[in-house]
Amino acid sequence: MPDVRQPECSPVVSASPGSLRSAQASFPLSLPRLRHTLLGDQPARQLLRGPARAPAPVESVADTIKRAERDDPVAEYKLSHLYATGNGVEGNKRNAQRWLERAAEHGSTDAQYELGNALREGSGVVQDYEHAARWLELAAVNGHPDAQYALGQMYHAGVGVPADNAKAYMWFNLAAARDVPGASVQRDALLRSLTSAQVLEAQAEARRMSHVPAKPSSPVP
Repeated sequence: MPDVRQPECSPVVSASPGSLRSAQASFPLSLPRLRHTLLGDQPARQLLRGPARAPAPVESVADTIKRAERDDPVAEYKLSHLYATGNGVEGNKRNAQRWLERAAEHGSTDAQYELGNALREGSGVVQDYEHAARWLELAAVNGHPDAQYALGQMYHAGVGVPADNAKAYMWFNLAAARDVPGASVQRDALLRSLTSAQVLEAQAEARRMSHVPAKPSSPVP
């Protein structure tokens, strides 16, 4: 029979009460007390984040109106939404439309898109494809991705603008680069209707326009 040896086990050393007291003396702080000593009363997460930032001051409606009356497009766009929702002011659709138009005229890309889309859909205003295309193109040129997609649809359908699949492809391409849902599908569906030269030209134009800095969006109240 082969000689089978049992594995050697390390002897179990029991700690005496004296040695435990000695160890506690070497490490007198428990973990909660140690954390409190290091961090004080501040939670660890707050210490890692740094000092808390003061909340941004909330602008009053009166201040928004003052800025809007000085032709500030951000304030005009905000005031339009305040009137549309009745938030802080009495709801008034006519005033909402008036301030939206002013914001669009003074360069707010969000207002330009919103006004153009309302005119295209006939939502709250008389449906007007020609003026819808004008406002949507202003917003699209300034980098508004939803306006780029909407304008691509108008060029594809020939609504408000002459039908032009090359331009539609270019706008869909820009919108797809900004992850607008459906834009890449619409863009790729147009490939079969374009020549190779048209595709290359439309891609070059999209590439050029993608380097134009987009205007920042206006905050919506």
